[in-house]
Amino acid sequence: MTNILITGGSEGIGLAVARLLAAESGTRLTLVARNEQKLKAAVAALPGQGHGHVVADLSRRPDTDALAQRLASRHYDVLINNAGVGLYGRFADLPLEDQLKMMRLNMESVVVLSQAYLRQAKRGDALVNTASFLGYSPLPGAAVYSATKAFVAALSETLWWENKKKGIYVLGFSPGVTSTNFHAAAGTPDARFPKILLQSADGAAKDLVRALRKRAAPRAMGGVVTRLMLSLQRLLPRKVAINMMGVNAPI
Repeated sequence: MTNILITGGSEGIGLAVARLLAAESGTRLTLVARNEQKLKAAVAALPGQGHGHVVADLSRRPDTDALAQRLASRHYDVLINNAGVGLYGRFADLPLEDQLKMMRLNMESVVVLSQAYLRQAKRGDALVNTASFLGYSPLPGAAVYSATKAFVAALSETLWWENKKKGIYVLGFSPGVTSTNFHAAAGTPDARFPKILLQSADGAAKDLVRALRKRAAPRAMGGVVTRLMLSLQRLLPRKVAINMMGVNAPI
């Protein structure tokens, strides 16, 4: 029996990953999100049996601490830190508290849950943290969000090195622009972005699961076009690269 816990598991990439993993015989999933109704519906639709859910708002420290205690007291073969939120708009115009709340969810909860998990992880276990390609190519109009994902990407790569000799795999997964409710919730529809960059949640989930199975590198990027774009940007002066991203700035 493989036990897997996924935060942000009620929709989007998290739910798509859950569907893929649940299809594997002997896998039991625990999905975490703040909306109990969506969680129950998501769990009920998963293939297999024995799946469960935990209601938690990981932008609130008490909820994060409660989930960390669960990780410390129960063994999971895989933890996927997928919960996250974005905000689009000019940095100076967005409410400060909203941006700080985003930082708590996107960074603080990842740190708290990752440490709780790694302290009890065994050889063969795995930790996946969902970052974003914006962690490597920041987007004007998503300044703090881009910075939170750069944090997650850097954290994951260093944790990969710290844990590889223990036989514990850590992956920083960075999807490209994914067609989910994320963009509308953040303040702009995904239609604003070039269609060539768009990836479905199922496509991103397949990239994540493929990297998790291979366990070959500390990071994985979602989407062929996104990978090509990032490779090109590494050859350009930073001024040019940021100006390229600014063309599609959601402001």
